[in-house]
Amino acid sequence: MDMVGKILALACAVVWATAVILFKRAGDSIRPLALNFYKTAVSALVMLPLLLFYGLAGVSRQDLGAVLLSGILGIALSDTFFFIALDRLGAAKTAIVDCLYAPFVMLASWLWLGQRPRLAQVGGAVLVAAAMVVVAREGESPSSSQRPERLWSGWLAGIGAMALMAVAIVLMQPVLGRAPLLLVTELRILAALAVLAPLTLLHRDRRSLLGSLVGRGAWRHALPGALLGNVVSMIFWVAAFKFTAVNSAAILNQTNTVIVVLLASVWLKEPFTRRRLAGTALAFGGAVLVLTG
Repeated sequence: MDMVGKILALACAVVWATAVILFKRAGDSIRPLALNFYKTAVSALVMLPLLLFYGLAGVSRQDLGAVLLSGILGIALSDTFFFIALDRLGAAKTAIVDCLYAPFVMLASWLWLGQRPRLAQVGGAVLVAAAMVVVAREGESPSSSQRPERLWSGWLAGIGAMALMAVAIVLMQPVLGRAPLLLVTELRILAALAVLAPLTLLHRDRRSLLGSLVGRGAWRHALPGALLGNVVSMIFWVAAFKFTAVNSAAILNQTNTVIVVLLASVWLKEPFTRRRLAGTALAFGGAVLVLTG
């Protein structure tokens, strides 16, 4: 069963990487807030039977509050920032920023749960930061339409997304020992939807936001991205942790960084430069150190 778990963890990485590419394509015609609203609504609808199956019996008010707050921070806010980064940086650079997730979880666990990081984990965090510096200093071509301020706002959005995601995971972690993971996942999605729906529907530019959700980009890219990224990959992720060691599953999941960079080069025609290769290696190595240190 250990091998089954490792295969599922690797499959999770491949599926999530594919979803990132689809979300990047969807972002060409759908703005980040609308894309997150659409993705979250689709996921909530698909997973609604889980809530009907489990119910809320046995979930305390304190646990419910932590889960709902986790959903608001980790999906409504974090995923919107993630889509901003994806739109402004591209898939490859965003995948490198994604490696900050592990160091931020380490930091949040230290601050909230008192889990002190080991030296190897701190070293891993430094490697991830170095990877971002290496890639951020990559020059844009003279013909690039990307303004420097747009790029830097993309980096900041990506960093913010990973920080919020880490806090959301640490908030949710104690609850997982007392409630089914799939139920917690659906509750987080519903909490995020409760925030995203009014933000989108009451937005001053709501006609444009909602109009983009009925175009080809929605059903061709956003819909399969939502199903793969929020449903299929999540099921693989849960199953992987069930059948194999946590560290093994986490490391294999992290290979999504490498896969996204490769897929971005092939499908999106993003440049595969030496700096990006070095940044990818540093970021992946740093994430592995944080996860295993």
